[in-house]
Amino acid sequence: MTTVRLEKLTKRFGPVAAVASIDLEIASGEFVVLVGPSGSGKTTTLRMIAGLESVTSGGIFIGDADVADVHAKDRDVAMVFQSYALYPHMTVAENMSFALKLRKVPKVEIDRRVGNVAATLGLADELPRKPKTLSGGQQQRVALGRAIVRDPAVFLFDEPLSNLDAKLRVAMRGELIKLHHRLDTTMIYVTHDQIEAMTMGDRIVVMHEGGIRQAGTPLDVYDDPDDTFVAGFIGSPTMNLIDGVAEASGGGPAFGADGLRLALPADHAAARGGAVTVGVRPEFLGLEERPGALPFDGRVETVEHLGADTVLGVATAGPAVTAKIARNDAVRYGAGVRLWADPAKVLAFDTASGRRIRTGRPGTEPRP
Repeated sequence: MTTVRLEKLTKRFGPVAAVASIDLEIASGEFVVLVGPSGSGKTTTLRMIAGLESVTSGGIFIGDADVADVHAKDRDVAMVFQSYALYPHMTVAENMSFALKLRKVPKVEIDRRVGNVAATLGLADELPRKPKTLSGGQQQRVALGRAIVRDPAVFLFDEPLSNLDAKLRVAMRGELIKLHHRLDTTMIYVTHDQIEAMTMGDRIVVMHEGGIRQAGTPLDVYDDPDDTFVAGFIGSPTMNLIDGVAEASGGGPAFGADGLRLALPADHAAARGGAVTVGVRPEFLGLEERPGALPFDGRVETVEHLGADTVLGVATAGPAVTAKIARNDAVRYGAGVRLWADPAKVLAFDTASGRRIRTGRPGTEPRP
């Protein structure tokens, strides 16, 4: 198994920094997902690790060796692309074995590797077939198999599931997770889909505008976002982010946004006062009153029944909010509703910088 380390890695296209001096260490055998919107720099980062994109400055260490200037074929990495990129005139077996033949691996060893990997991926009966006769999921498994037979030090995945339909994407996510546990090899996966990132990664790295905004386990990033970008990007439906002002009043600190007013506990992070953005995830807003909970009064504007869950769009006296509650067939459009949120689940951010406020004490900096 092999570690991967990026040190001040930078890629510029003229005056534009596609990747801006990022540092990242990936442990041996770890499954790390780079996630972010289009243009965030995640694919450019992956291509630099693969050797398909030149480095402007910085280092790429695979194991102990800096490979920033090493040719792609000599980096001992295997990449699976968004496009299956299979040779249409070759059989499945020939596609999977092609790289080994170029390396002049003995035929007996090639047959052994291809046979083992095909059995692992459920492709043993498909080896004589041509790619055009396979389904999309089967073609993606062939592309995976072609990478696996090389037995690389690091696997790189560039949005490999984006061309599949929704049901097949879910199935292939499960297959990739199981594959990682079987192979126990370092894997770096790029996607714009935060659901993929949350369900697959040991750790996720949220990227935006060429930089890393936050890295951590999926639940750490979900529960404890460092800024409003991460808070709004991770989670579905997205977090409710409400800009307003926190100030002291006769009854204690309170947050106001237009006509919406929330009485805050004295130790709440937003209680430090000033321009503040509060954030609460839709799934943390509920209809059941709880001791100490903050009330959001409003009128139901949209109702989405998703089977086990119901998603409500609620117009308040201030900004509208979204709530995701357990299935509720009784809620109707236009009805008055009171939602409740645990103050501990209501996060605070500095409105100007977007950075997280972690204590109620003025002047306290967020964690790095």
